[in-house]
Amino acid sequence: MSHALRSPPGPALAVLAKADARLGAPWLSLAPDRTHARSLVALGRAVLEPEGAVAPADAAASEAFAEGLAAIALSMHDAFPHNLFGDLDYLAASLWRGAAAAPAGAAAFLRQQCARVAELQQLFGRGTSIRFRYVHDFLYGFDWAKWVARDPAARAGVGPFSPVFFAVMHARGHELLDVIASGHDRRYPPLVDARPRNAFGFSREPADELALHRHLAREGLLPVEAWRLDASPRWDRPFQALRREHAAQLGLTIHAEPDAELPA
Repeated sequence: MSHALRSPPGPALAVLAKADARLGAPWLSLAPDRTHARSLVALGRAVLEPEGAVAPADAAASEAFAEGLAAIALSMHDAFPHNLFGDLDYLAASLWRGAAAAPAGAAAFLRQQCARVAELQQLFGRGTSIRFRYVHDFLYGFDWAKWVARDPAARAGVGPFSPVFFAVMHARGHELLDVIASGHDRRYPPLVDARPRNAFGFSREPADELALHRHLAREGLLPVEAWRLDASPRWDRPFQALRREHAAQLGLTIHAEPDAELPA
């Protein structure tokens, strides 16, 4: 599709502006050149407008993209009210690139996959027994890199924000719900109070989470530089172990981390 067939993204940007207003203060960013994540409108302009377009689009696809990105951000905000870092650049670009190549059409792809991502926020957030505090492990690729490293021959071609991995995370979330309900897993026991879950051996209190992940970003130890539209995700380093090691160096270790008993 040529740019001559592109419709102006004005209606799409209006959808994103409305969502920005509902979100209020922006999340923080791990980008080296800014303190806060891009607004949804800024992301919409970067992805949809010709000067920064990742791929061309028509009106239906542009509006589906805007509605889907808004739904994801609002779902994140609801499910993870204490989330700190919220760079959505690479997620947005990945969804758009996937839509451009979707056999069933861009708009249909975006509606389906954005709804799946929004659903994942609710599955892992405060509304279920999983009750994680942050979306960082998903957004910056720790979950994906760990999954790929377990079977790289079969999984290395699967991106962190691809339909295949969204399906993996959906299945994983429901496995976690079952494991928690069983009450027999040391890493994922039922929670006894309203505090969020920390399944790791290092502190994830806000000040510690800020310090650790800013440190990891400076050291190039994030699987996904999520603040970049053109990020190059990496799975070929032991990112989970490196995060534990650097948490220990920063004095954030609180106990030995038990092994999870979930399947790969």
